[in-house]
Amino acid sequence: RIREALGAVPMGTARPVDLETPVYPEIKGDEAVVFAENFTDQGGALVYCEDADAAVRSLQELVSENGWDDQIYCADEEVRPLLEIASVRFAGKPLDAVLKKVGICSCRALVAGEGSVIFDSGSGGRRVLAHAETMVFVATTQQVMPDLHAAMRQVVRNRSGSSLFVWTGLSRFLDIDEGLMPGLGPKAIYLLLIDNC
Repeated sequence: RIREALGAVPMGTARPVDLETPVYPEIKGDEAVVFAENFTDQGGALVYCEDADAAVRSLQELVSENGWDDQIYCADEEVRPLLEIASVRFAGKPLDAVLKKVGICSCRALVAGEGSVIFDSGSGGRRVLAHAETMVFVATTQQVMPDLHAAMRQVVRNRSGSSLFVWTGLSRFLDIDEGLMPGLGPKAIYLLLIDNC
C-alpha cells in the first residue's frame, strides 16, 4: 500500500526551496542594546563593562557579593587570564567541574534577536553547563550578531570545539500542581559584556 501511495503522488509539484529570503525579523537599533534587552528578558543577568579593567572589577564584585570564593571552575584558556588578574581562585581540572558551583567560560557569538549565547565544548562549556548552579559567560560587543544565521556563520568559521551549545533562557517546566518550576541546568546566568569598540 505504501508503494502504491507513493506512486500515486505526482512528482515535481514541490516548490523550490528559497534560501535567499531572510527568515529572521530585521533588527532595528543598536544590536548590542537589542541583545541586552532580549538576554535579560530570557532570565540572564547582564553586567556591562566599558573595558577589560571594568570586567576585572565586575568579576571581583560578583565573586564577593555571591560568596563564590573557591567555588569557580574554568577550563577556558581565554578567560583564565581575566580570573588571574582579578585574583580569583578557580579550579581547572575536569573532575573539579562536578565539585564547583560556578562555571566561567567565553562565548563564540551572541544573538541579538533572541538574546541567545552560543558557546562550545572548546571553552569547557559542556562540562560546566551540566554541573554548575551558576554560569558566567564572558563576551565582547563585537561578538553580537543580528540573528542565529549570521551567528552560526561566524561560529563555524572560528570553531574550536567538537560541539556547539545555544543558551536561550533558563530551563523551566510546567508542573500541574505547582505551576512553573525550575528545570535542569544552571539556576542563574551572568554575562560580562565587554565593550571593545
